[in-house]
Amino acid sequence: MVNKSHFQLNTIALLLCSSLAACTSGGGGSSDESGGAIGSTTLQALSTEAALERQYPLDPINCSLPEMRNWVEANMLDYYLFYDQVPIVNLQDYDDVETLVDDLRVLPFDRFTYISDAAASSALFEEGKLLGYGWKLLRTSASDVRMGFVYPQSPLAEQNVKRGDYLLAINGVHPLDMSSAQWDEFLGTGEEIKSPVFTILNPQGEQRNLTVTRSEFNLDTVLDAQVLANGPSNVAYLAFTQFLETSNQELEQAFSLFREQNANELILDLRYNSGGRISVANNLASKIAGSAYAGQNFAEISFNDKFSEDNIPYALTAASNSLGLDRVVVLSSASTCSASEMIINGLKPFIDVVQLGGTSCGKPYGSAPDQACGKQMNALQFSFVNANGVGDYYEGIAADCAAVDTTDFELGDSQEGMLRAGLDYISSGTCGINANANVETARSAASRTAAGVQTDDPLQEEKVMQWSAGSK
Repeated sequence: MVNKSHFQLNTIALLLCSSLAACTSGGGGSSDESGGAIGSTTLQALSTEAALERQYPLDPINCSLPEMRNWVEANMLDYYLFYDQVPIVNLQDYDDVETLVDDLRVLPFDRFTYISDAAASSALFEEGKLLGYGWKLLRTSASDVRMGFVYPQSPLAEQNVKRGDYLLAINGVHPLDMSSAQWDEFLGTGEEIKSPVFTILNPQGEQRNLTVTRSEFNLDTVLDAQVLANGPSNVAYLAFTQFLETSNQELEQAFSLFREQNANELILDLRYNSGGRISVANNLASKIAGSAYAGQNFAEISFNDKFSEDNIPYALTAASNSLGLDRVVVLSSASTCSASEMIINGLKPFIDVVQLGGTSCGKPYGSAPDQACGKQMNALQFSFVNANGVGDYYEGIAADCAAVDTTDFELGDSQEGMLRAGLDYISSGTCGINANANVETARSAASRTAAGVQTDDPLQEEKVMQWSAGSK
């Protein structure tokens, strides 16, 4: 094993730009000097077919804790992007695989590898279904928590909870005072159905106690799509929250509207978008850039050095209802992550990308999940760069202009702060009074996720809140 303390920043950057991690089978309780796993789960040779269709580790022999611990270690010592830096731990010390994965991650670059519920993850990414309440929380002051948005078909939306409403308490406890155990107890984990009491205060001063039942709902990833007149420009506005398989149809409808209304500019609102499917990101980028760039590499996918023969490019396509724009204005925050950052980085070699808001989360990595015994292993497997070879933004992509999310207006309202900043930039070509200032946004610990750490698990997003420095 290489000593992590000697692993230099420029070395890891080079690795992420030029290497490839594929998934062989593996599972074991110990490792050899090459980083391969030896143990009860049989290793299986890697297929050299398209990388995202390659084979993964076989299921453990059974679903016992020892076998699952072996399976996790095998993943981390085989196709994991930083496989040769994984710390050696005593597997017998761990009572659950989630904590084990946390301790096997290679910091500071991997804040993202995690284990999730397999069925819930499949329902989300394949079917666009989420079991939850349907919110995005913002911490807007030392004591205030507000709704950044509420999904239209969610349990909270059915109770008429809206963006900008204050969350005063859950079961009588202020959200900033809740322990990790209380978040789980009050809101539920796994498939638990809970009906907590939410104390909500709207901006008009009306306070309500609402009993809201956790339930599964269809997730609309396009929160708003419209064309706004802005001087001589017809500005398309798209508020987009996740890259799911079901998102492609939503994007098709949105871009059909944009073309019908002769949009010649686009403000792409990714401030709450934590990522998702690369194929959906590629589709969105293709619709923005247009057919003139079809065949050009949107991203180069690279795995670790054991599987570099499987490195693959993602090319832009001649997507339907594309706009063929020379410029896109992107609204960003600390929640702008993964596939969202791929949009920003991947389009820069071809069109002008202007980023307004805050620094993005810093995840130039991805994974193709592996499942066993109801668990889904989401270990970082590949890095990606754009057509110019740029991709080392592990500290996030800094915004070109400052813009702050205040929650005082609905998304899509031309008076809403970040959208207004985008419209003003399109009109003037400048950042305005905060020229070139960058707004740093962070994440507040609302559950087991530590402050400043970006979770990539959408099923945990409801328990994590983003700090919005500019709100009241």
